[in-house]
Amino acid sequence: MKFARVDTTQGHTVAHRVAIAASFWQRFRGLLGYREMVIDHGLLLRPGGSVHTIGMRFAIDVLFLDRHWRILAITHRLTPYRFATAPQGTRSVLELAAGRAEECGLIPGASLWLRPQVSA
Repeated sequence: MKFARVDTTQGHTVAHRVAIAASFWQRFRGLLGYREMVIDHGLLLRPGGSVHTIGMRFAIDVLFLDRHWRILAITHRLTPYRFATAPQGTRSVLELAAGRAEECGLIPGASLWLRPQVSA
């Protein structure tokens, strides 16, 4: 699996280690099986659309991104066994620890940078 760092266009780091789920099976598995999400880690579903937290053990923040990495919508603290519908134009979805989007001051319309890292 490939990894990246996600920053705001102002240079603030949103997540130091983001796993990029690009294959069907990586997206299918998602965060299932994890006990918790580390505060500065994330999962990027690419391509992405609507998401669910069925079978998960913790809440997450869900950022729906367009092709220019602009935030279209944010679902804050999506608890287990819930759904979040992707708005039109969604190309990728960034899943973060619950509360991270608010902590970083992220709002719809803000843009993010994806900085590739060495795979581990």
